[in-house]
Amino acid sequence: MKMKIKKIYRFPIKSFTEEKRSDVNINDSGRIIGDRIAAFKLGDSQTNNYSWLPKKNYLSLMHLPFLAKVNISLNNHTDEINIKLPDKRKINLKIFDTKKLEEIISEFLAENNFHKKISFLYPNHPDISFHDTKDGGISLHSLSSEKEINSNLRDIEGIRFRSNLVINSLEPFEELNWVGKRISISNMIFEVSKTITRCSAINCNPKKGIYDKNILKILPKLNGVSNPSFGIKLKLISEGGTIKIDDEIKVLE
Repeated sequence: MKMKIKKIYRFPIKSFTEEKRSDVNINDSGRIIGDRIAAFKLGDSQTNNYSWLPKKNYLSLMHLPFLAKVNISLNNHTDEINIKLPDKRKINLKIFDTKKLEEIISEFLAENNFHKKISFLYPNHPDISFHDTKDGGISLHSLSSEKEINSNLRDIEGIRFRSNLVINSLEPFEELNWVGKRISISNMIFEVSKTITRCSAINCNPKKGIYDKNILKILPKLNGVSNPSFGIKLKLISEGGTIKIDDEIKVLE
């Protein structure tokens, strides 16, 4: 059986709601257009400087699992943000109505005993994004790896890992062996740059907004990697293009 793309996600706002896609466009810098293009920064806003910062500087599921209860979508084509908080009506805003947006999210945070000031960042620039690592890149894991975790812990949703691409037809954790190799997807060539070391965010139930599993503890026992790791990071080494559901993946070397 051929290896193919079975699920595609992008995450417009860092640490918030996923957007399931049938396809995504990759720019020549190797970034998925529309992925991690906005974030809520702790403290005062960066109006002229969007240089990369570690995720401890932003609202993150690693520290605040209850963020999973917020359903928020960003449409950068219509300049609209839709927010659905638990037990409240959906709110529609324009992207640049930052003060109102910050007030809504700050109120929700305060209700959950988090009182730090936040600033919404939306640079709207193709080469600026808010990934967990400075090099950004595209994340990928296999359904087989998901199933291996489920065979040990049960009720583990793949979206916990917030990967961009999910593929089929592999032995559990086989994709970890691709580090240092090149793969092709559609008309693009990627270098597999590294495995992805995980944080406590993967222990967060994406529906309940609580830590309910200790996936970090079990990962080294399942895949033999001492640092809890799941999935791989892809670095584009060709021109950009489009990735679609059922596109084939080939390991080149």
